[in-house]
Amino acid sequence: MDADLYAPGDGWLHRADPRVKFLISTVMLVLCLIWRNWAFILDVLIIEHLMLITDGVPLKRIGWVWKILAVIIVFIVVLWPIFDPSGTHVLWQWGWLKLTQENLLMAAVMGLRIPALGFACFLTLFTTSQTRLIRGFTSLGMPYKAGLTIATALRYIPVFFSIWQSVSAAQRARGLDLSGKTDASGNKRNVFVRIGARCKSYLPILIAVLIRAYKMSQSVGWAMESRGLNLQGAKRTYRVKLTMRVVDWLILVLTMAATAGSVWLMLHY
Repeated sequence: MDADLYAPGDGWLHRADPRVKFLISTVMLVLCLIWRNWAFILDVLIIEHLMLITDGVPLKRIGWVWKILAVIIVFIVVLWPIFDPSGTHVLWQWGWLKLTQENLLMAAVMGLRIPALGFACFLTLFTTSQTRLIRGFTSLGMPYKAGLTIATALRYIPVFFSIWQSVSAAQRARGLDLSGKTDASGNKRNVFVRIGARCKSYLPILIAVLIRAYKMSQSVGWAMESRGLNLQGAKRTYRVKLTMRVVDWLILVLTMAATAGSVWLMLHY
């Protein structure tokens, strides 16, 4: 397991300042949330894909996002007309189920909005390493301790996952049954009893993982204190230094201009 979504590369988005990418992602998120025009959201989605492809992000990563979002998109598109019978232009009706031009259009909007919002975030996550990501947050005013907490959490997510796997394997080697399909006498359990038994079987694994996590967090805390964390009067320095290049300022200006144009279109159409 890897909690880092960063795809190493040297494309134009990879080289861009993370603060500029924060702005691009934020603008796309806000515009997709407030505008209910399917054509506009589709255009944003196409632009996001073009940005990722021209930057050199692997198509496998883009397909991975679609694979994750596919089920959610299908559920929204199918269920939206069922739970939203609004609209005056009825296309088909059977009992309480009513399909109208308005609710089908809104279902399309919501189906496009989900991937547009997702890729707006992945524009930054795929092209920014964890160190530059956290450094970008701290340069915008995030407290150093908060940035350190986020960086440490991201670093140790895969570590805790590997601990969970090793403890689970050790417990299964000692005869622990994690399936919960049968009881002690070998009789099959029904679905509800099986779920309860399975949750109960994970309890010893959870306790062991929590104990190891506590010991690890204690060791990390001591290591940080030995390196001067919270030392009064010390000037904070950073290994990663961010500087805005001419290209970054150009991307920033283009983003602001595109945002202004989008707002103008929203108000007049």
